[in-house]
Amino acid sequence: MISYYDVLGITPEASIPELKQAYKSKLLTSHPDKIDNSTAQVDIPLIKQAFATLIDPTSREKYDQQLIESSKLNGFNINGSGLDIYSLDDFEFDNDEWTKSCPRCTAHNSICLTETDLEKGTPDKDGGFDIIVQCNSCSLWIQVKYYEE
Repeated sequence: MISYYDVLGITPEASIPELKQAYKSKLLTSHPDKIDNSTAQVDIPLIKQAFATLIDPTSREKYDQQLIESSKLNGFNINGSGLDIYSLDDFEFDNDEWTKSCPRCTAHNSICLTETDLEKGTPDKDGGFDIIVQCNSCSLWIQVKYYEE
């Protein structure tokens, strides 16, 4: 699921002026006269809805809470306090999956992440993302930090 923040290309910490600038820029670059119709699929109503939701402080707060609840329903805890933190760089990449051996039970490649999992990550305050993942062989949960390239 793409968030309104992703639609506008901003972080959840973006200020109102940054939000307005991103909205204006996104609309200008998404205008049908400005894009190649063969490669672009732009949803201008989605851009407008994202802006309308995020510009209003009450709507934005409610939306942020919905994102948190959605993450919890997907099985991902955005808090992660008390968990060991690893970088995605600590994982081995093979085809379309990142794997790591469990630091507790030492099961080989028992902690796995896919691109779909990473898309569900939660933005952090450093411009990256966090996701919580469990070992397939034991009860260990770890927090993984990563950045988009």
